[in-house]
Amino acid sequence: MDLDKIFTLKTGVAFKISTDRLQALIAHAIQHRQLSSLTDIRGITDLYPYLSVVVYEGSDELIKRRQRWLSQPMKKALITKQFIPFDYFCKLFWRNLDEEDPDGDEWQQLIATDHFYFQLTTLLNRVRITERNLQQTSDASAGLNFESA
Repeated sequence: MDLDKIFTLKTGVAFKISTDRLQALIAHAIQHRQLSSLTDIRGITDLYPYLSVVVYEGSDELIKRRQRWLSQPMKKALITKQFIPFDYFCKLFWRNLDEEDPDGDEWQQLIATDHFYFQLTTLLNRVRITERNLQQTSDASAGLNFESA
């Protein structure tokens, strides 16, 4: 499973994990030279609030299988193909261990792969590189502000 690309589970649920919010945050920080907007992102899990999931196909069947864990706003978001915060989407797959859960089992396996972790690490590194570049630009600008004697 790749970020920002549509992936289809064996159950027919087609979804995408989007990094659009994180990309927008990075772009905003660069454009406005706001280092502070990135400073709270220190680890992989700090990226989660900036990830979202949109389900493109199979939402009706997913809703039937996940009924117990669905709030009304999330159900509406699934039906209308709106973005759902990654953390909230993950909570759809809470279950008892004795239940058969093809969606949840596959979802948990996908987000536990080295490939998924590598992609998140790459995003985290991009945040850190942006921070360093903004810090260096800020330091260089401060050094150019001399006063005449």
